[in-house]
Parts: sequence; structure tokens; C-alpha cells
Amino acid sequence: MDKIIPIVINGQVEPFDSDKETHIRVNFDGGNSVYLPRITSTHVEKMITYDNTNNIKLHNIINFLYTVGQRWKNEEYSRRRNYIRELKNYMGYSEQMAKLEANWISMVLCSKSGLYHTVQNELGSRHMLDEWIPQDECYVKAFPKGKSLHLLAGNVPLSGVSSIVRAILTKNQCIIKTSSADPFTAHALAMSFIEVDKNHPITRSLSVLYWSHEEDTSLPEVILQSMDVVVAWGGSSAIEWAVKYSPLMIDVIKYGPKKSISIIDDPEDLVTAATGVAHDICFYDQQACFSSQNVFYMGDSYEEFKEELRNRLGLYARILPKARQSFDEQAVYSLTAKECQFAGLKVEVDPKQDWMIVESSPGVELNQPLGRCVYLHHATRFEDILPFVVKYQTQTVSMYPWTSVFKYRDALAIKGAERIVESGMNNIFRMGGSHDAMRPLQRLVRYISQERPFDFTTIDVAVEIEQTRFLEEDKFLIFVP
Repeated sequence: MDKIIPIVINGQVEPFDSDKETHIRVNFDGGNSVYLPRITSTHVEKMITYDNTNNIKLHNIINFLYTVGQRWKNEEYSRRRNYIRELKNYMGYSEQMAKLEANWISMVLCSKSGLYHTVQNELGSRHMLDEWIPQDECYVKAFPKGKSLHLLAGNVPLSGVSSIVRAILTKNQCIIKTSSADPFTAHALAMSFIEVDKNHPITRSLSVLYWSHEEDTSLPEVILQSMDVVVAWGGSSAIEWAVKYSPLMIDVIKYGPKKSISIIDDPEDLVTAATGVAHDICFYDQQACFSSQNVFYMGDSYEEFKEELRNRLGLYARILPKARQSFDEQAVYSLTAKECQFAGLKVEVDPKQDWMIVESSPGVELNQPLGRCVYLHHATRFEDILPFVVKYQTQTVSMYPWTSVFKYRDALAIKGAERIVESGMNNIFRMGGSHDAMRPLQRLVRYISQERPFDFTTIDVAVEIEQTRFLEEDKFLIFVP
């Protein structure tokens, strides 16, 4: 099954040559291929010369996103149905996984209060993008950086949606370079914007394209040199490329490869504990940074917990079947099991390769094929776990029971954990929380201050700031608090 995905420039679908030989071919498992048109200097010129001045109010932005989200909420919406079909046919998602991804897109776009609270929590005021806000001795307003380039990864489609929505909320022009692993999500989102209102400022500020790093990247480098901010997702090489070719003075927001773990602290309810861990392993088949790859169990009921984890992984194999594995992925899965067994580790693999449990001492880990393979460690004490929490590398620590979080959160944070959640909640980024130890919206805006004049007295100095007089009369120190 072959498919051509056209380029979108400034909210308009660009004409493309039907001759597939002129396109970049991306092959998927099962003999399916996607053809992506190559960008041209004309495309680049249109994007970098686009007037991205955005005076639209925040409530109009959120209402537009809500309108798009209502379409995605409708299970009969043709764009949604086509998107689910693409995830299944090309990316190998199960029906349940593909449907859940579409559901999450509708959730993100339809959560009007959540979008307002995101702006409020990250920028300090939901009015900051529209008005000059009095703050102490200044008026402050958040302006968009301008042109934002989003280098998306293909492992977690929803991360691309989040990246785009953040840029839209902060009124930035949004240029999206899709991943060869997922050329569908950003394009489907852009097309749904066009279908709602092709002339809307948000629609017109959106471009979706693709280039291959295996080909000449001179045109992508021109794009990069014209950006005001770059959001780079994915592996080290992609992020290094973005840093290398970005203008010196702009911000490159990096979402690089990270790992996450689960800690289970002698729970009374083993079923709930194992259910949460199974979810944190199975969601996105461990392709996400927040997916648990290692589970540390503290307590005397280790064997009972392991039995419950086996049962819960079996449950998830039914309610959220994992994506189709290629022949190579299946081979790596089997090879990992053999390697671990040869190393003397205890390994249990589901007959259908729906999951794998490898038991080892803390710190003992061989290959990690992902695809619901978990290393299970029986830890004697919490201090034995801390060495495996690494600054800039450990993203999410999921824990059970919840009361244990309060005992260990400071130690985990000091070691470098960026996010601490209850087991079973690793894919839910709660309102008010951080992402990779930062507040992303703050890095997508420029805070501009209009400062009060000389006759505005300060809290500490209740006189007008007559600096020339202070110098002439040598009275400066009189006003030092």
C-alpha cells in the first residue's frame, strides 16, 4: 500500500508531482511505503518570508483548538478514521492503540480549561499573552519568539501534538519537520485545521514538511538559520544537528532520549501495584521517555508481586495489544532473552512475545529491545536504587504506594529525577507540572518589560529617583536601605 503525503506551507497544501520517483520514499513493515515530496527553495522562501505577526487573542486561539478537537472527538470524522487506519496499516499499531492516540488528540484540543491553566501556570497569568500586566515596578507582556521549528520524533505521536499546541498557544509560527517513523500525525492535525477554517491565522501559521538527513540538507539549514526558536525531539544525532546549525543567539529546546523507572515500596495491595507498573511498561510499548524499563521492588512479597505483574501484563496484552513487530524486532527480542539466560539471569517470555520479564540484581542489565521488556530488580533498601537515578537521563520515576513518594521525593530530585508520579500515571502530564525539568511555554516567548518612570517611588526608597541630583549632592548612600 503506497501513499503520498503532500507538503503544507503556511496552511496551504502544496501541489506535488504524482511521479513517486521524485519523492523521498519511506518504507514501513509489511511492504507499505509513504512518499514525501522534497522541499524546494520556493517552499523555504514562502515560510521564512511569511509575516507571522499574530494579534489573535488567547480565547480565540483556544476556541479554535476546541472546534478542531470536537471533530476529532467524533468517531465518524473522516480525518480521524483515516488517521487510525494509517497508524494501523503503516506503523503497526493495534486497533486499541491507534484509537487511543486519536482519543488523546481530541482530549488535548478539547480541554479548554486545561489549555488556559497551562498558560496560567507556565507564564504566570493567562492574560500575559494579550495584555501588559503590572508586576511590581514594571508592566510585562509575553510576546511570541516568532518562527518556531519543531523537529519531531516518531516514537510518541502525541509529543508532536503537544509541541505544536504549545507553539500555537504562544502565538508562534509553527514549522514542523515530521519524522520518517511517523509522517502522519502532524499532517493529519494540519489538515483538520484547514478543514475547519483554511484562512484562520492559526491554520496559516502552520507548515508541515519532511527532509532526510541522508540527503543534502542545505535547504533545511537555511530554514534553521531563519528560526527564532527550535524544538528538537529525538535521538542525540538529531539534537546535535539542530544545535550545530541553529543561530547562536536562539534557544534550542531539547527533548532528548531519556529513561524512566518504577519503584514499588512494600505495598499491601499487590494487584494495584502490579496494574500500575504494567500500564507504565505497556503504554507506547516503552517507546516513550516516560515508559518504565526497570522496576525496583522493595519488600518481602517479591515473588507474589512478580506473579501479579505477569497477570497484569497479560491483561494489557488483551486490552491494549502492542504494535506489530517486524521480523528484525522479533529476532532482537528473542536474542535478548537468550543473552540474558546465557548470563544466568532468570527470564520469562510470553509465548507470543507480548511481554518479557528479566530478573536481575539492581544495575545488572543487558540489551533492552523495548516492546514491553522489563528488568525486575529486588532491592533491599532505597539507597540501593538511587545510583540508577541519573541527572539529565532519568525522566520519570513512578512509585507505589503514593505515600512513599513523600518519603523519597527529595532524594530522587537531588539525584536527577525530573518527574515523580504514582504508578499507572506516567503518561498523564498533570497540569502545573514540568516537562524535562522546565516550563516549555516560558522558552517559547520573550518577556518584554515597560519599566516605571523616575517619579514612581520604590518599596525601599520613598523618593523620586533623581539620579543627577544624587550625584551632584553625593547623597546616594542616604537612600540605600
